[in-house]
Amino acid sequence: MSTEIQIKVDELNALAPAKIVESPKVEQKFIQMYNAIWGNKMGEQIYAREKFNFNKLLQEKPELKECTKLSLFGCFLDMAVNGLSLDQTGRPQCYMLSRNVKVKNGNTETYEKRAQIQVSAYGEVYMRQRAGQIKYCDQPVIVYEGDVFSVGLENGVKKITYQAAIPRKSNKIIAAFIRIVRIDGSEDYQWMMEADWQRLAVYSNKNNKDKGANALYSSNCGQIDPGFLENKITKHAFDVYPKVHIGNFTALATAEEPEPAIDYGIEETAAEVVEESFDELHTQAQQVVQAEVTKSDEEEGF
Repeated sequence: MSTEIQIKVDELNALAPAKIVESPKVEQKFIQMYNAIWGNKMGEQIYAREKFNFNKLLQEKPELKECTKLSLFGCFLDMAVNGLSLDQTGRPQCYMLSRNVKVKNGNTETYEKRAQIQVSAYGEVYMRQRAGQIKYCDQPVIVYEGDVFSVGLENGVKKITYQAAIPRKSNKIIAAFIRIVRIDGSEDYQWMMEADWQRLAVYSNKNNKDKGANALYSSNCGQIDPGFLENKITKHAFDVYPKVHIGNFTALATAEEPEPAIDYGIEETAAEVVEESFDELHTQAQQVVQAEVTKSDEEEGF
């Protein structure tokens, strides 16, 4: 990718958060990256749309303005890299969150706030459809006590037998499943049982010692929230699928790797700063993936 458009870290740090996306260099870099990655000339229109969405989020979530300028810049360019939108209406494809990251400076350690893009279940489905991994993905099904539900194999192929009890016999949730249709038309079923999300709740509790497990694990009269579970099963379904490339400032809930060698146009004079920031953000994203449940669960409901 061309390195003609270069942006100094000092230039970014001199800008107010809302002015980052107004910078002519940032605009040019975004449009250049989008057109090169996606092979079309829509970069200018997408830039205008995401500039509006980005600044709208800064107004609605003041904590984002406290994040480092480099991380805000990277999140914005990742809209070009990922081909997603920060539009929060309907079913958002991704979210921009703030995180406190430990930074070492010699023998001392401090914390700084950094922005990160978190892809939603809907965004991940879209990315996998676009990558040609799947044809489509059904809406998850929540199974209640009293429904007919069984899982098994038929000639080595996963199968699910399901019939909802109408009227419902109980409000107790016992399972959830999802059907994915591959490009060749074959079907793939993934499911979660109560023990699975109880295990995730234990992880959530361990990783949020101050606040405890995400409240959505027990907000539905002591049991898991149905919408929260729908998104958990969607994420869980793609654990065994091939990786999709994402930007260096983006994280998925499944174990993914960022797009290698993405040129964000940061000038070499600040190479050490940039390299450290990219490495730490990547490490942080992978820690989020491995733990499965993080503070972002509380922010976005996934």
